[in-house]
Amino acid sequence: MSSPDPGRMADLWQVNKYLWLCLLVAALYIPVARDQGLLSVSVPAAYGILFLAVANGGLRTWSGWRQGGYNGPRGWIFTVTDVILVAVGIHVTGQLRSELWLVFYVILISESLYALPGQTSVLMSLITAAYAAATWSSRAEPAWLQIVATRLVLLLIVGSFARRLSMAREHRNQELAQLSAQVAASEERARIAREVHDGLGHALVASILRLELCRRIIRKNPGEAEAILEEEVPALRAAWNEGRDLAFHLRPWEPDPAGFSATVRRHVSRFAERTGIAVDLEVAEVRLPQDTQMALTRILQEALTNVAKHAGAARATVRIVPAGSWVAACIEDDGRGFDPAACDGSFGLHAMRQRAEKLGGRMVVESAPDRGTRIRVELPAS
Repeated sequence: MSSPDPGRMADLWQVNKYLWLCLLVAALYIPVARDQGLLSVSVPAAYGILFLAVANGGLRTWSGWRQGGYNGPRGWIFTVTDVILVAVGIHVTGQLRSELWLVFYVILISESLYALPGQTSVLMSLITAAYAAATWSSRAEPAWLQIVATRLVLLLIVGSFARRLSMAREHRNQELAQLSAQVAASEERARIAREVHDGLGHALVASILRLELCRRIIRKNPGEAEAILEEEVPALRAAWNEGRDLAFHLRPWEPDPAGFSATVRRHVSRFAERTGIAVDLEVAEVRLPQDTQMALTRILQEALTNVAKHAGAARATVRIVPAGSWVAACIEDDGRGFDPAACDGSFGLHAMRQRAEKLGGRMVVESAPDRGTRIRVELPAS
């Protein structure tokens, strides 16, 4: 089961609570339709249809809870089933005279608020066809066409309004995503500037001072000068590697044509070659949106950079596998570990967590002094 995301769970509840209220209304309407002589099937048969709707609603809620508040593409299976069952309910409770057609308003509005604009248009078309089919047997009635047309026009008007709300919501989400990306980029630049000043800059200044000392004493004390040079070569090599890491983080992300797994293997191979840290890699070939691929790659880069800089590890493990409608990544090392509560304000960890949460995912850090570190990340796969 994927870890629940509070925002997605709230959206799931907003959609489902109105649909459950509609099921309650339908349960109360069946006796009314029977008393009015509208019921064309037995009461047990009518409640049997209602039971199917309850089962569909239960599966929708359970599936969403299991997926952390995100039903994904399978949510459309539940929605289509809802529309079909409502149409059947209309057909057996009086067709044109049934009041259950009002449930279509609830389905249309609740789904449109959390669907893409294109999906809202498809749902409007589906509801139109379902209501026309549910009342088709009454077409011989004189006012059938006028009643159906009037109700469908009203549904289309509400659907258009819901679609505009959906478009506005999608536009707002895009603006928020762009703003978040700009803030993240600014923070990343600030972090790199600090690392250049505090890390690479200080290392180069120290090497320059040591080499100046070597130049002054090389004639008087060549042995000491040689010792200084032997010490500075590894220091300069480490500074060079740090400069390469910084340049790599600044480079725009580009996916590997061979797939996401090839991108991960390339990064892990370069890391192992550069640092000498052995990495056990398990990565499944999963189809992911480019923003998810980029976020996972950047999180992996940052996590491995922390392993090289701070962990003092001899071995690391990287595992990226699908988990239902999510993708799960785990980066683990056998290093010295740390207290996560004491380092909660670390910019690197904060940036990683922010990348995950921006896509509706989450990140968990497990570590303790002298017990290594494990970072688990879960992101929606679609």
